[in-house]
Amino acid sequence: MIESTEMIQLIQHSRLFQDVPGEVLAPMFSKAQRVALKQGTILLAPGKVNENVYVIISGRMSVQISPSSSDKPLAIIAQGDCVGEMSVLVDGVVSAYVIAVSDCEVYAIDYASFWSMIEGSNEAARNMLNILVYRIRLGNESIADSFLHRDNPTESDIIDRLTGLFNYHGLRRKFDRLLHRRDARKQPLCLIVLKVDSTEPIDSDEDKYRIDQMLRTIAQTILTFLRPDDNSARLIGSRFAVLLSDISLSAAIETAERLRSAINNVDVVMPDGSGVQNAIVSAGVGEAYSGDTCGTLIARVDQAVEQAISEGGDSVKAV
Repeated sequence: MIESTEMIQLIQHSRLFQDVPGEVLAPMFSKAQRVALKQGTILLAPGKVNENVYVIISGRMSVQISPSSSDKPLAIIAQGDCVGEMSVLVDGVVSAYVIAVSDCEVYAIDYASFWSMIEGSNEAARNMLNILVYRIRLGNESIADSFLHRDNPTESDIIDRLTGLFNYHGLRRKFDRLLHRRDARKQPLCLIVLKVDSTEPIDSDEDKYRIDQMLRTIAQTILTFLRPDDNSARLIGSRFAVLLSDISLSAAIETAERLRSAINNVDVVMPDGSGVQNAIVSAGVGEAYSGDTCGTLIARVDQAVEQAISEGGDSVKAV
């Protein structure tokens, strides 16, 4: 059975379990089996029958079309993320490879326990719906991106390997599509840029590992705030971006405030259970104009971030 502290940590990092009552989760977790996976292990493969939902405790896994290590992943998933839910919910047959890209530990939740949670909690059903919408959208956009790669094979990978978020190239593609939709439908489009106010100097591999864990924690916290049409990216270093569709600037500022507070208060926990100093971030917010490119919008909002940091940090500025 999962220890209560570990269950709480998973809930904090998981979009699936967010706001689900503990009395609904406890019976499911009491039956969960802990499984260790070595780097390179194929957890799920297309055509195979799957009867479990797997929740990642530590490590990272790749979702991809082929088992080749050179294949571009559809997604990189980490602590708190789940895999296998699509096959469990539909017909039991797996549609993509899920491969451990590092040593991992997962909890295997059986079919009956998983469905009991969904049926016993409106929050769980809502979370599952949001995840399914995101997965379907990601699959559709991967098909579209494959045509772009065919026409431009030198285009950089669109996924940040550390966090599983988009990188700048991925965000730029999303921005171009959403800006076109903004102009056609007259819907506002806003951007939040977040930056860690300060980080420790990297003097050793251990320092780098701690900062990497902090950045992964920030990424997972951002994901809990996303609506189905929102997108997030790690730009460079400790800078992150959140692209918000159909939202006013004032509402985007409120979202940035909540996100800043959530990141500042979430515990950064290493795989061995030890703690790391929490990240303190500042944010800039801006609305896209018709003549904007992704680069000009980021540059404009980035100035607001730097102003927030120069004035003491831990705050939000709008442009």
